[in-house]
Amino acid sequence: MVDKGIEDKRTKPVDRESAFGSFMFAELNTDKTGDTSCWTKAQTYLALGNTLHTLARLKIDSTPMEGIDTELVNEEFKKELHGYQCDVALAIGYHHPQEDKNAKRPKSRLNSNKVLVRI
Repeated sequence: MVDKGIEDKRTKPVDRESAFGSFMFAELNTDKTGDTSCWTKAQTYLALGNTLHTLARLKIDSTPMEGIDTELVNEEFKKELHGYQCDVALAIGYHHPQEDKNAKRPKSRLNSNKVLVRI
């Protein structure tokens, strides 16, 4: 990759050795078998957080779903996943104002001092 970057003039030949440092992070997050799933799953949550934030700003309802049957989902969507696996799902949509009985009910929340601890 570094040599390709030099060929494409993205990297200066004089910076060749230091350019390898960019790939060290990937090496540190790859186990002996070449598995990077722990790192890629963490990256998925960064994208998921940004997606949830954007949907909320657009006033679109969404909820992440972890704990899904990943084997079933991976089998069902094998063609679409192209060899990747699903670790988390995201439900996106609009609630139905007339059928969502909880939307207009008063909220019941614990006081923040019962939930949060100041350190």
